[in-house]
Amino acid sequence: MEIPEIKSKLSLADVFKHYGLKADKSMKLNCPFHEDKTPSMQVYWKEGTAYCFSSNCKTHGKKMDAIDFLMHMENCTKHEALLKCKDMISGVIAPVYKQKLQSKPELMKYIFTVFKNAIPNSTPAKDYLAKRGLNYQFLEIGFNAGQFHHGKRKDETLIKGCVDVGILLPYGYNSRNLVKEQAYSIFGKYCLCFALRNEKNEVESMYFRSTVNDEDQKHYYLKNRKGLYPGYPKPETKKLLLTEAIIDAATLLQIPEIIENYTILSTYGTNGLGEEHIKSIEKLKELNEIIFSFDGDESGRIACRKYAEILQPKLKPGVEFTFLKMPEGEDVNSFYLKYESSGLIQLLEEREPMFDATIVFDKGTTPITKD
Repeated sequence: MEIPEIKSKLSLADVFKHYGLKADKSMKLNCPFHEDKTPSMQVYWKEGTAYCFSSNCKTHGKKMDAIDFLMHMENCTKHEALLKCKDMISGVIAPVYKQKLQSKPELMKYIFTVFKNAIPNSTPAKDYLAKRGLNYQFLEIGFNAGQFHHGKRKDETLIKGCVDVGILLPYGYNSRNLVKEQAYSIFGKYCLCFALRNEKNEVESMYFRSTVNDEDQKHYYLKNRKGLYPGYPKPETKKLLLTEAIIDAATLLQIPEIIENYTILSTYGTNGLGEEHIKSIEKLKELNEIIFSFDGDESGRIACRKYAEILQPKLKPGVEFTFLKMPEGEDVNSFYLKYESSGLIQLLEEREPMFDATIVFDKGTTPITKD
């Protein structure tokens, strides 16, 4: 089999699928040839090539077709790569991605990428994000349309992994062509999803927010919830801005003036400051202030005080605790929709001390000052 025939029968997409690699909605991915926290590899499907824009990459400066890409993946000679291409075409070798999907970090990364790629094709998801003022082209947000395990995507390795982590739930049986097949219900269907990341910045779990139900159950976490949103705070963090909800944190992440000066971390509600949050904050040796941006209601105000009292004795002396005087009935996202980024920036600038001796909490109101 000559090179032109190999190229006609084996596309770059085939090679990507073999290794379990998946580009995002912008046709970018973390380059597999060097340490790459921010996607620096661009894929050009029409050309059948990929290019890494990082100067730290051994492939930098050269577009790679399917053969070149495989050669670098296997770290082999061109001749050896051609032989492997022939084996892939003939089906002699099993896809590597089946092994990769047995690794939880690789599985979660793959599924979250699928969810992210679903956003541009989902009008309900885009409408909901517009209603909440969230820019999916800037933020890492996915949408679970419930189709990720069907059709061409159907793969037993993928399905087993999704069952293990709780994204698919066995639910009865289907009968097709007189064959009884396992059926599944889908966890978080028609929900936006946000990645919860571990200390290695891997997708450890996911949070789901319903786009079709704002009245009853609307928040979902995968079983054995782990990971933080948007991730573990950077070690050099000086000012940590804590939110009550993930959508509030996502809202703040869109404001350059805020992310330039503060690290954002979401708790998981008024009873959702977990050990993982606490331990990650304890490691911040340069921390000098924790700012609470919780809802303007009684439960939000009580949670601020409770969390501050939990955290204060675990941190070095001198760390300041402050809070935003969120108007009654408002949260970060609703306030942003009314007053845009300038309103939140003003609230930050006017934040007040949490443990000021003259501050008391009055039921049903914002914190008030004693006479």
